[in-house]
Amino acid sequence: MRQLGTSIIKEILILIRDRAGLAIIFIMPMILIFVMALIQDSTFRKMDETSLSVLFIDEDCDSVGLAIAQGLSKSEMIILEKTYKGKILNRETLIRLVTEGKFQIGIIVPPGATENLTVKAEYMIDKAFEEEDFPVAEPEIDSSIIILYFDPVIKHSFRETMRISLGKLTYGIESKMVFDLFAKKVSELLDIESKLVYDPSGILRLEERSAGNKHTEIIPNSVQHNVPAWAVFAMFFILIPLTGNIIKERQSGSMLRIRLMPGSYWITILAKILIYLFISMIQFTLMLLVGLLILPLFGLPLLDLGKHFFALFVMVVATGLAATGFGLALGAIANTHEQAASFGSVSVIILAALGGIWVPVFAMPEVMQKFSLVSPLNWGLEGFYAIFLRGSGLVDILPWAGLLTAFCILSMAVAFYFLRLKKN
Repeated sequence: MRQLGTSIIKEILILIRDRAGLAIIFIMPMILIFVMALIQDSTFRKMDETSLSVLFIDEDCDSVGLAIAQGLSKSEMIILEKTYKGKILNRETLIRLVTEGKFQIGIIVPPGATENLTVKAEYMIDKAFEEEDFPVAEPEIDSSIIILYFDPVIKHSFRETMRISLGKLTYGIESKMVFDLFAKKVSELLDIESKLVYDPSGILRLEERSAGNKHTEIIPNSVQHNVPAWAVFAMFFILIPLTGNIIKERQSGSMLRIRLMPGSYWITILAKILIYLFISMIQFTLMLLVGLLILPLFGLPLLDLGKHFFALFVMVVATGLAATGFGLALGAIANTHEQAASFGSVSVIILAALGGIWVPVFAMPEVMQKFSLVSPLNWGLEGFYAIFLRGSGLVDILPWAGLLTAFCILSMAVAFYFLRLKKN
């Protein structure tokens, strides 16, 4: 026990003297969280945009144009813009604004749309009640084409969504007009006042429900992504001072002297594990404080920690062990400080890119989403996502914590093998 305490004190003294290593461990991740959260905030807000400005010209100036405008205005995500810089929109201005990307969508309701629809609906009703001796002549009318202009760079899926939504709206307008004319015709034929009332709500309805508790409904934002993401990144970046420490001990002969001293050398290794695990926990705590205290001062959302704090503690420990094990393995394999620093930093950056640290996994191409599953940083990030965003508890994060623990054990085995090999 005394040897373990002495080894821990030795590791603390080495860390305190390594100011560059302390900066990498503590200061760099806090700056990364602050900068990346500010940079990505607008991007995350666009992904969760609650409103979209749509240019709208009503050349019909009658029932159809009014019904389309009212229907679109009922949507919480659409704001109709009928003017631009205080001037009434015309076709040329609308096309230019959409083409230049200042607006993503423009809608034009053509003149005579209501008149054409009324004539067509009346013909359909009259045809349904047509008598053999008095055939109904089909009127010569042209279809009224509602024009949609899209920004050339807009995604195809968004075009289809808007086209389908507007199609459903116009179909409802047609149905209502036909129904009203039908009710009027029945009233005339029976010489009674019609009691038929059009109900646009229909019989089959949709109801959205959240598949989880209140924490499942948390909307991911730049803070909810960047704080756990860069916290995991910071934990794995402790391999830089850790590998440097191991290689320095080997090159200076300290490792040999430690082995010649009474007691087990593995106690020294255990001291390293405990110290760097404790550092990982301090790192994570500092990252949480940034999300809770600093980022909200700059207009960013407040970090939501969920309610399962023991599960959070387990994930922090599992991630810290995985990072420490990776650092020990790399320090045992590398022969020089330059090898360890260059390979270690590059490998962590690659694993971070694959694991969703730089860009969220859900925003990656499908192929890269599959590759992300091999990154231990992704395991840590997914575990923290489960706690922060889904309100998951201990049982739910055990698969991620188990993968990280298994990665730690594998890394430790590799480290012990190479340390024993170089000892011989």
